[in-house]
Amino acid sequence: MGKILAIFGVLLAILVGAVAVDRPPPRAALVLVDDADFITMDPGRMAYMQDLRLAHAIYEQLLNWDLTTSEARVIPGLARRWEVSPDGRVYTFHLEPRARWSNGDPVTAEDFIYAWQRPLMPETAADYSGMFMAIRGGEAFFNFRTQQLASYAGRPASERTPEAAAALRAEADRRFRETVGLRAPDAHTLEVTLERPLPYFLDFAAFGSWSPVHRPTVERFVSVDPGTGRLIQDHTWTKPGTVVTNGPYVLADYRFRRDARLEANPFYWNPGKVRSKSVAIIIIEDQNTGVLAVKTGAAHMHLDVTADYIREMLAQTRRGERDDFWAFPTFGTYFWSFNCMPRLVDGRENPFHNAGVRRAFAMATDRTAIVENVRGAGEKPFNVLVPPGYLPGFRSPAGLPFDPDRARAELERAGWKRVRPGEPPVNSRGEPFPVVEMLFSTASYHKDIALALSNMWERHLGIRTELRGRETKIYRENLKKRDYMVARGGWFGDYADPTTFLDLHRSTDGNNDRGYSNPAYDALLDRAAAEADPARRMEILAEAERLTMDEELPVLPLWQYGWYYLFRPPERDGRPNPGGLRGVALHPRVMQYYWTIEVVP
Repeated sequence: MGKILAIFGVLLAILVGAVAVDRPPPRAALVLVDDADFITMDPGRMAYMQDLRLAHAIYEQLLNWDLTTSEARVIPGLARRWEVSPDGRVYTFHLEPRARWSNGDPVTAEDFIYAWQRPLMPETAADYSGMFMAIRGGEAFFNFRTQQLASYAGRPASERTPEAAAALRAEADRRFRETVGLRAPDAHTLEVTLERPLPYFLDFAAFGSWSPVHRPTVERFVSVDPGTGRLIQDHTWTKPGTVVTNGPYVLADYRFRRDARLEANPFYWNPGKVRSKSVAIIIIEDQNTGVLAVKTGAAHMHLDVTADYIREMLAQTRRGERDDFWAFPTFGTYFWSFNCMPRLVDGRENPFHNAGVRRAFAMATDRTAIVENVRGAGEKPFNVLVPPGYLPGFRSPAGLPFDPDRARAELERAGWKRVRPGEPPVNSRGEPFPVVEMLFSTASYHKDIALALSNMWERHLGIRTELRGRETKIYRENLKKRDYMVARGGWFGDYADPTTFLDLHRSTDGNNDRGYSNPAYDALLDRAAAEADPARRMEILAEAERLTMDEELPVLPLWQYGWYYLFRPPERDGRPNPGGLRGVALHPRVMQYYWTIEVVP
């Protein structure tokens, strides 16, 4: 018996020790559920919504978006005021002199200059590096550095030494300072010169990827590869306990695919605006579990509800049976892409290279039926790419309607004649229209949409399809390689201008996964970029969208994305509702500034 008790005592001690080590911190003032883990905590590399929300919590940008209105407006952030030169090319930002990093260091204009150089270096470039090329000399510097690294790699091995690599970096830093349009006349003044006037540049200045970073912290984890001359970045600098930030919160803890905890930054210059002093973000990939966490009070809010029963939740809300489900339209569009290349990756002729074929498929699609009967999430069907109504001065084109008769006529004009009902149309060589391969990611509702499109196209055009559901990573790889005929797609606008959508069709754009190329379209975008008159510029961009949505159809838009939150309202029957949330934004940009949200006591 004594031996058994001794063993039990050892096991108990181990258990108590384990619990002590993993003892959770006190419940955060605000507990949020997200269904996706963070991809990166380096603001310069951020691209996904969960990351960008974090960027706005632990960093402070020059400006903020005004999330209290559905209009596209910016308000002061770290920049308390700013001026724009008469030619629209020079922006001067005056920074808050009380701003401090979370270690007490002052935040200066040089912190922005250092941060913005990183995405303009090829070896540290990221998804949104193209934005920074709006700065004068930015693209030229990127090309210089690319060539510099190529020349260095061509040197004899004996000349590629640590000293030579360090000198190479010093030369690049010097070139950046001399040629790129960023200046700091004093510690709290930042001057930005653009290549050309950019009406939406202030929107860039409010974007999470344009956050400053603390140079001494980052540089502790930067090295130079003697063999290639490239900077090597160890992202340990972004970890809790190491990272130094300047936003309302600091990153106190993070556990992979489990949770993150934010605590109020003790050095933040404006602590009075931070409503919740601590925030926990719980990662729950399963939608049912995430919804249940809010329902049971384990969390205050779900940031991205995509459960299969959204239709039922909307119906309950309309009947007055629940008041915790919030649906609103976003600055985003769900679409399917047409592969516009002359040939498919396996060498076959691609029928979708012909714009007439793409128009036929668009007019054989009943968007309203798909949105109401298949999707059923209360979203708005439309047939253009840029969501209408959000951008003042921009007039959307008509787009192509659902018209099966016109669709069949377009297909015949494109060289595909229907010989017998129920059979695929044939070309002049008597070859039947190929089976259309539809690529989509297996997550979520995309298969249901693919089935609906498949049925419509076979019914109205006599064309058969083959569904190719792929795991998300494989789907993205196939999309980038253009290994598809028709593929699921979607886009959320990054800034308040039509070009955030229209640039997707530019022949040289990195997000042009369709391979669409039209010199006339590129010329319209170039004309708009050079146009100084804002009204005339919008007219040119409207013509660009008309060309792509009425004639060319590189994509088939289906609806304006909706977004769905789950949280208790701040009031019920005109009285405060304990446990409800104040300060949640229902903004088309789908952004939340965590410091504005608080739980009703």
